[in-house]
Amino acid sequence: MAKAYTVTSDPFFVNGNITETAAGTFTQQEISLPLDSLGREGVIVHACYFSGDEPERVVNSLSRVRMQVSTTSKTSIIGANDANLISRQEKYVLGGVAEFSGPHVIDVIASNDPYQESDNLGLVATDNVFLGIQSTNQAAVKSTQVRLVCSRIKLSADAYAALVTNELSS
Repeated sequence: MAKAYTVTSDPFFVNGNITETAAGTFTQQEISLPLDSLGREGVIVHACYFSGDEPERVVNSLSRVRMQVSTTSKTSIIGANDANLISRQEKYVLGGVAEFSGPHVIDVIASNDPYQESDNLGLVATDNVFLGIQSTNQAAVKSTQVRLVCSRIKLSADAYAALVTNELSS
């Protein structure tokens, strides 16, 4: 069986950050990946670590901050069923009249655990990924930072064509 890719580098970091344009508004930032498209170069994402603002405590409400990294531009927070999702995390607080539960962290895709080079959250063949954020029931805008742990890969011609076609048509 032919291999779709060969790892050509040690792991390295790709970082990004974003702040909502207005509280509760989906906001997205493009993060550039310096890839050699003529050499059919891509990246394998081993891990994704989020850090950022906690949700506010709002009485009698679900208060949350959701963030994601995807291979294609999106208009809203997406679910695990979207093939272009690399990683997603949600932080939430449940508010009662006098007591609160949280903040809780849900890793929908990925984990804050240490990564292994054999971990594979996804492959990216185009020159960018997209960091998105959206809060719910917040008075102030929220921010998040992301660190992706990646390795460069050289893709077979068939795998490169399939990935680029998928990323550009989504």
